[in-house]
Amino acid sequence: MKCKEVQPELLDFIDDRLDSFTRDEMDRHLKICEKCRDDLHELKIVVKNIGLNREEQPSAELRENFNTMLQSELNILATANILKENQPTKTPSLSWASPLWKIAACFFILVSGIAIGVKLKSGNESSSSKQMSELNSEVKGMKEALMFTLLKEESPSQRIKAVNYTEEMPNPNIEVINALINTLNHDKNVNVRLASLYSLSRFSDNPIVIDSMVASLARQTEPLIQVVLINMLAEKKETRAIKPIQDILTSKKTLEEVKDIARKGLKTI
Repeated sequence: MKCKEVQPELLDFIDDRLDSFTRDEMDRHLKICEKCRDDLHELKIVVKNIGLNREEQPSAELRENFNTMLQSELNILATANILKENQPTKTPSLSWASPLWKIAACFFILVSGIAIGVKLKSGNESSSSKQMSELNSEVKGMKEALMFTLLKEESPSQRIKAVNYTEEMPNPNIEVINALINTLNHDKNVNVRLASLYSLSRFSDNPIVIDSMVASLARQTEPLIQVVLINMLAEKKETRAIKPIQDILTSKKTLEEVKDIARKGLKTI
């Protein structure tokens, strides 16, 4: 693993929420990377002193079953909307709560998948490539729509799931980037904001993302978010972060552990 892959996983590493393979890979990296070891040590200190109230985490099996069920329901809902838009006006609509409606939606997904597969196989290479491109575009559009929908949910876990959809978007559009920025700055749950920050860090070569990180550092008061932002901007040697970092150092509300990391960040920049 590389530093940019290790950094987003440090908090889960501390909380022992990684699978054995990822944890072993991180252990190997931490043995040879002094910077990541230092970041891990500092993060442990911050977490310990903040005294965050951790919610009890479900078992891996329960989480997997829940995610599978949720994804299934989202697929059904998206398909239901497509069916609803295309059904004749005189056709009586089925209630969403009806089992028959869900069965019909599932059947539609299955038949559509088979039809697409047959069509791709029967066409020539150029035609198949075009069809695949169109299909990828449609899937991307659906993921973006699901992300925007889930970001409005009351449940923090649902909003985190929405943020995680960006991991499947190598080149998100400006609407997706702005949604992540808005979540980082305004979501009421620190875990959701942290997830948004880690997602934004994947696109740190984008000037809009760097601008948003610098602006966000000036407004964040949550110690954990401050620590991660300082480390990210220091690693990028972003000189515009000097002023907000200095403000953090002079603030009487800043934890001493955060100030230590801020001083280290200024030296790095």
